[in-house]
Amino acid sequence: MATILTSAIIENAKGSVDTYVSTVNGLNDELDAIINTLTSANFSGDASNGYKEFYTSKVVPALTENLVDQGSSLTASIKTILENIQTQLLNTVDPQLGENNRNPGV
Repeated sequence: MATILTSAIIENAKGSVDTYVSTVNGLNDELDAIINTLTSANFSGDASNGYKEFYTSKVVPALTENLVDQGSSLTASIKTILENIQTQLLNTVDPQLGENNRNPGV
């Protein structure tokens, strides 16, 4: 059976995106703390510096800018698509069409 797309479904999807972003940010904070501890206490020298540079220049952008950044990330694009669907398809009603449906043939 087909499901009718409603604003409630879109709101739920947007909420799921927000929950995902919050979860990823929390996990990223935990990972960042682990990396900082590792590279400052138990791992030192040129190898540590190289690992820290790799983490900062490659891993952090992949986890933040590309995935959950509010401006131009994948999740920001998904949220924009959902908002556009809601605005352009679900919240736009032709008042004349509504009147014609209520009073056909008038």
